[in-house]
Amino acid sequence: MGRTTVVPYGVDFSPRSQPRSSPSRPLRVLTVGAVGLRKGSPYVLEAASQSNAIFRMVGSINVSEEARAELSKHVDLLGRVPRSKVRRYYDWADVFLLPSICEGSATVIYEALAQALPVICTPNTGSIIRDGEEGFIIPIRDSTAIRERLIQLEDNPDLYEAMSEQALSRYREQGSLEAYGERLTQSIRDAFQ
Repeated sequence: MGRTTVVPYGVDFSPRSQPRSSPSRPLRVLTVGAVGLRKGSPYVLEAASQSNAIFRMVGSINVSEEARAELSKHVDLLGRVPRSKVRRYYDWADVFLLPSICEGSATVIYEALAQALPVICTPNTGSIIRDGEEGFIIPIRDSTAIRERLIQLEDNPDLYEAMSEQALSRYREQGSLEAYGERLTQSIRDAFQ
C-alpha cells in the first residue's frame, strides 16, 4: 500500500520587506475572491454590520441584487479587479479575512501572508495558517468569531505586530515558490527511499 503526501503549493508574490505596525485607526479588513456563499460572504456582512472596522471585498459579485444592496451598506464592493492591481488592496488592508465554507487551497491567503497581513480564515480554506500564530482559524458560518478576532487584534497591538511578523515569516518558509519547490523535491526523495 502506498503513501500519500500533501504538498501545499506556493506563490510568486513579492513579499513586504518588513512586518506591519498596529494601526491607530479602525482596522481595514480585506477579502479577495468571488463574493458569494462559498466564500462566506453572508458572514462577512454579519461581521461588518456589527463592527467598527472598514470592510472591502475584491472579486466577482455572484449574489442577487438584493444581497448586493445589503452588502454595500456595510462593505465596499469593488468587483472583479485585474490580478496586476490586486496588490494595492493588500497594501490598503490591515487584516485579511476569508471565511470560506468550501475551498481548495486559497492562493489569496499565501498572498496575504506575503504582505504580512494577519489572516482570519476557516479550516475549510485549505490554508497554511496556524491558529494563534499568523492569524486565527475560526469555525465556518461564525460571524461572531470574526468580530471577536478583529476586536482582539485591534485591542492588542503587540499581538497584531507578532502575527504580522509571523505571517511574513510563514510565507517565506512555507508559502513561496522556493519553499514549495523544496517541499516537492523532498517529498519525491522520500517516496523513493
